[in-house]
Amino acid sequence: MANLLVDSDILIDHLRGFRRFVRGKDAVHVSAITRAELFSGRASEERVIRRLLESMGDMPVDAAVAERAGRIRRTTAVRLPDALIAATAIEHRLVLLTRNARDFAGIKGLRIKSPG
Repeated sequence: MANLLVDSDILIDHLRGFRRFVRGKDAVHVSAITRAELFSGRASEERVIRRLLESMGDMPVDAAVAERAGRIRRTTAVRLPDALIAATAIEHRLVLLTRNARDFAGIKGLRIKSPG
């Protein structure tokens, strides 16, 4: 069992019917950034998105996450949303579940897992 932070790409693929997300026995969390990215899509999907996220722990962007994300941006080419997601995983000692590992390249201390 792992403590996971699920990246946006995993949930978007699930919502679009490309690849099903099955949480298994893992403790699953979602960043406030991922929540915002999901809600930036079609308004007609909001109820489905809310239902998908309701069983996941919410991870806010607090001062520690924001500061770490700023340091990640200063030392890597990672975009700000990805830096915030990575900082959330690092600060809360979560493993980032993503199919886009290269988007997070060079981030020291970040543990990444690709779905099976």
